[in-house]
Amino acid sequence: MNTINSTALANLKKNRGRNMLTGIAILLTTFLLFTITTLGFGVIRFQFHAANQLYPTYHFMYRGVSGQTAAQLSHHAEIASLGLRQDTAEIILDNARCRLIYLDETGLELGRIALEKGRYPSATDEIAISEGMLHALGLNADLGDSVTLSYQPAEAHGLGYEQQKTFVICGILPTPDTEEEYSLYSALVSRDFMLETLAEPDRLYRAMIRLENPESLTTDAIINKAETIAQAFSIPKGEISENTPYLIANYIDPSFYAAIAGILLVTILAGVITIYSIYYVSTMYKVQEYGKLKALGATQRQVRAIVFREGIFTALFAVPPGLVLGTAASLGGFYILLNSFASDDILGETLRSIYKSGELSLLQLWIYIFAAAVALCTTAIALMRPVHIAGRISPMEAMRYDGPGNSVKSKSRKGYENVHLFRLMKANLARNKKRTVITLASLSITGVLFLAVSTILSCADPDEIAHDTILYDLELSIYSISGDKMRPEYDWKSIQQQNPLDEEMKLRIGNMAGVSAILEQKNTKVLLPDVYDGDALWSTSISGIPPELADVMEASVIEGSITYEDLTDGSRIILNKKSFNWSPDWKVGSVIRMILQDGDKEIPMEFQVAAIADPPAYLSHYASFMLPSSVLEEICSNNQTYYYSIDADKEKLEAVEENLLSLTKENRFLRLYTFEEEKAEHEELTVFTSAICYIFLAVLGGICIMNLINTMTNSVYVRRRELGMMQALGMSEKQLFLLFQMEGLFYTFGTLLISLLLGSAAGFRFFQWGKDSGFLGIIRFHYPFAQALLLFLVIAVTQFGMTWLLARSFRKRSIIERIHYNT
Repeated sequence: MNTINSTALANLKKNRGRNMLTGIAILLTTFLLFTITTLGFGVIRFQFHAANQLYPTYHFMYRGVSGQTAAQLSHHAEIASLGLRQDTAEIILDNARCRLIYLDETGLELGRIALEKGRYPSATDEIAISEGMLHALGLNADLGDSVTLSYQPAEAHGLGYEQQKTFVICGILPTPDTEEEYSLYSALVSRDFMLETLAEPDRLYRAMIRLENPESLTTDAIINKAETIAQAFSIPKGEISENTPYLIANYIDPSFYAAIAGILLVTILAGVITIYSIYYVSTMYKVQEYGKLKALGATQRQVRAIVFREGIFTALFAVPPGLVLGTAASLGGFYILLNSFASDDILGETLRSIYKSGELSLLQLWIYIFAAAVALCTTAIALMRPVHIAGRISPMEAMRYDGPGNSVKSKSRKGYENVHLFRLMKANLARNKKRTVITLASLSITGVLFLAVSTILSCADPDEIAHDTILYDLELSIYSISGDKMRPEYDWKSIQQQNPLDEEMKLRIGNMAGVSAILEQKNTKVLLPDVYDGDALWSTSISGIPPELADVMEASVIEGSITYEDLTDGSRIILNKKSFNWSPDWKVGSVIRMILQDGDKEIPMEFQVAAIADPPAYLSHYASFMLPSSVLEEICSNNQTYYYSIDADKEKLEAVEENLLSLTKENRFLRLYTFEEEKAEHEELTVFTSAICYIFLAVLGGICIMNLINTMTNSVYVRRRELGMMQALGMSEKQLFLLFQMEGLFYTFGTLLISLLLGSAAGFRFFQWGKDSGFLGIIRFHYPFAQALLLFLVIAVTQFGMTWLLARSFRKRSIIERIHYNT
C-alpha cells in the first residue's frame, strides 16, 4: 500500500465523525438512486410482460378494408404482420347480441384468441362458441354437439335477411367478463362459411396490423405511422382504431422517463450539495494539517489525492449498505404496489402471478452497477472543490491561519467592547458566510420541495373530489359510445330515441324505499362547423342545467355575467373554461355556430358566449357548454336526459343501490356510479401517491440533515479553545448551552422561513397547474399547515438534539483541556 493510500485510510479513521456523516449521505443517495430506478423500470417491464399476456398484440386496426387492399397492405415495408377479421353475421336477441366472426391464422395470433378446449373451425358447418353465448341463446350443448342458429348476414349496407344453419361445435371459447357485462358475445366461424355467406362486395375486413421494430417507437409515433399508411392506401382517418390498452401498456409516454430522470437529478443534486458542504466545512478547519503535509514534502497533487481518496474510500464503504437497503425497499414497495390493485383487476392479478412465479425478476444487475457508479460519481463531483482548496494551501499560509473565515490578508478583526451571546453567535455565523449559506441552502431545498409537494397532496382531498364528481349518493347515467361502428346502437343519438331515463323510470326510482330526491340533467351532442378534428368536425356536448342547480351554475362563472333566467331566451350560452385546451380564441361575446344532434336530426344553431365558467364536474359533466335544460327541451324533440342524481336516506342507501343495480342489469344502456366508489378510488390513488412522495422526501431530507449535523459539530469542536477561554472569563455552562441553541435556531428558523416563502409560492403554482391539468382531480387550494408544522418539528428536534449532544460532549472536558485544545 503506497503512502497516499495509507494517509487517506488514516484520515478515514481519524475523521470518523465527518466520514460517518458523509457515509450516511452517500448511503441514502445510493438508496434513492437504486430504489427509484428499480421501481420505475420494474413497473414498466412487468407491465409490458403482463400486457403481452393479456391484450391483443396488434398496434392498430383498419376497418372496412377490401380483400385487395388488405393484400397490398401485407406487403408494406413497415408492416410486420397483418391479420384479417370479418364480422360475418349477427344474432339479435332481446337482451343480447351475438356475432359470428371469421379470423385468419394471423388474426387469431394477433387477437390472442385461445380455446378452452377443442380446435378452431375449418369446415363450413363448424363453430367455436363460448358457454356464455350458449347460455344467452338458451342452449345446453358441449363440444361435438350440433346447434341450429338463426342469423342475419353482416352485409356492407346493414344486416341481411335472416338465415338458418346447423353447426357442429368444434371448440369452446372462454367467456370474458366484458361479454357478460355488455351482453355482446362472439363465436368463431370458418373461412368457407364466411365466403359462402357474404358476397365479394360485402367482404369488408378489419385489418389488424403490427409494425416492424416497434420497440423504439412511442405511442404517438405508432399512431402517426397508422395515419400515414392509411393515407397512402386511401383509408379514411375515421376507419383507424388503435389498440389502446396494448399501446398504453407497452409504449410508455416519454414524459414518464423524463420524470424518473428528473427525480434522479434532484437526488444527485442533494447528494452533491451535502457531501460538498461536509467536506468544504471540514477542509476549512484542516488548513494547518494540509499545510504541514506540504511542509513535509507532499506535492499539491499528492494532497489532492489524499483528500479525494479519503472521500472515495468513504463512498466504497457506504455504497454496499445503500444497495442492500435499496433492495429491501424495492421488494417491499413493489409488493405493496401489486397489492394496491383490486382483487378482481385482471391486470393486477396477472402482475401478481408473474411476480410470484418468478417469470420476471424485479432486481437487475445493471441497476446495481448504475446506482453504485452514479453514487461514486456524485461523491467525486462533490469532492472537486474541497480537493482543489486543499491542494492550494501553502505551508506559510497554514502557519498564519487563524481559523475559518479569518483571511490571512486581513489586517484587523472587528471586535466589541461589550460581548453578549447574540454577538458571539453572529460572529461565528459571519466567520464563514459561505459555509452558512451552503448549509441553509441544502436544508431549504428539501424544505421547499417538501412544502410544494405537500401543498398539491393536501389539495387532493378524496371526499372533496368525489363530491365534485357526484352530486348526491348515487348517479344513474346513460352508457353510450360514440363512433363505434361495431356497436352503433350504443351511440347517444340512437339511445335518446328510446331513452330508458324517461318519466316512467323516474317514477319507478322515486317509489323506491329510501329515495329522497331525484335530479335529472340533460346532455346534447353537438358538432362545431368552425372547429376540426383532423378532417372531421369537432364533436362536443352541451350540458342541460336544471333549475335546482341555477345558483351553482351562476356561482361558477369566472368571466362575464349572466343569470339562469337570462339564458332561457335560447340565444346565449356559457362556455366551460376547460374548453380552452382545444377551442379557438373564444371569449365573452363570441358567436359560435353549432349543429345539435337530436336523434337522427341535425339542428343548426348559433349562440353568443355570455360567460365563461369553471363548473364542478357534477354540473357540466365535462361538457364544453351549459344551457338551462328547458332550452334543450325546446330545441330537441328527443329525450336528452343523460343523468339521474339520486339522494337516499343513509340507513336505506345499500337497499337503494341494490335496486338501482338491478335496473342496470335489466338495461344495458344504464350505468350506476356511487359516491363511495368514487371516493374510494381517489383515496387509493392519493394514499399511494402520498406515500411514495413523502418517503422520497424523507430520505432526501435525511441526506440534507447530515449537512446540518456536520456544520454544528465542526462549528463547536474547532472553537473548543475559544469557548474554553470564554468560560475562563466567566461564561457559564448555561450560557454556553444557550449559545449552541441560538446558533442552531438560526438554521432552524432560517430554513423554515426560506421553505415557507419559496415552498408556499411553488406549492401554489403546483396547485394551479394541477387544477388546470386535472392532476389527481384537485379542486380547491388547501395550505399544508400540518406538513409545515412537521417540517419545523423535524428540523427543531434535530437541532435541539444535536445541541444537547454537543453540550454534553463538551462538558466532559475541563476548561484547561478546552483551552489547550489545538485544531
